[in-house]
Amino acid sequence: MNLPDPSQGRVLVIEDEPQLLEATVTYLNMEGFVADGVAGLHAATQWMRTHPFDLLILDLGLGDGDGLAWLHQNSALQDKGVIITTARGESAQRIEGVKAGADVYLVKPVQLEELASLVTNLLRRMRGSASPNWTLNRTDWTLRSGSGLAVRMTHSESVLLQRLAHQPGAVVSRQDLATSLGHDPEAYDFRRMEILVRRLRQKVKTSLGIELPLETVRKIGYAFTTSIQVR
Repeated sequence: MNLPDPSQGRVLVIEDEPQLLEATVTYLNMEGFVADGVAGLHAATQWMRTHPFDLLILDLGLGDGDGLAWLHQNSALQDKGVIITTARGESAQRIEGVKAGADVYLVKPVQLEELASLVTNLLRRMRGSASPNWTLNRTDWTLRSGSGLAVRMTHSESVLLQRLAHQPGAVVSRQDLATSLGHDPEAYDFRRMEILVRRLRQKVKTSLGIELPLETVRKIGYAFTTSIQVR
C-alpha cells in the first residue's frame, strides 16, 4: 500500500452506488492517489469550487442528473482528465462521451486494478502535455517539435493534424476526420486512415527520433495529446 500523495494525482469520483464509491475511493488512496468521492452532480459541483483536482471518474446515470449533459456544460473540466464508468455500452453513447471531453470510456463492471492503471497513464499523458508545443506550418506543411526539429508532411497528414489541433487532448471521431480529409464518411474505408496515421507516426519517429503524441481510441477516433499550434 502507498500513502496518498498529492503529487501523484488528485482524483474525484462521482458515483451514486455507496459500496462502489467507497471501494473505488479506498482503492485509489491505497494506490497512492489522493482520492475523494461524492454521490451526485450537485455535490460534485460544490466540491470542485473549493478543492483542487486533476482527474474525474464519472458515472453517467446519477440520481440528480445525467452525467453526460453535466460534462458537456461544465467548462471547469476543460483541463482535467475525465474517465467515464457506466453501464451504457452502446457505440453512440461512447461517441457522445468522447465528444463531451472524456479521455477514457469504461463499461461496468470495471476492475479497480485496471481503473488505477488507467488513472496513472492518463495523468502521465496530461503532465506530458505541459512540455513545449508542437507547431504545424500550413504554408510549407512542416511539423516542428518543441525542441525545434522539423519534418515535412504530406497534404493529408497536414489536414489530419490541423483537425486534431482544434481540440488538443480530445478525441476526434473517425467520421469527423474523414470529412476534414474530403471524404464521405459513409463510403470511406477507415483502413486508409489507419495506414495514414501509422505512416505519420513512423515518419516522425524516423526523422525526429521521438514518438508523435497521437493516440488511437479504438473504433472511435484519434487524439493529439499535447498542445499543437497551427500557423
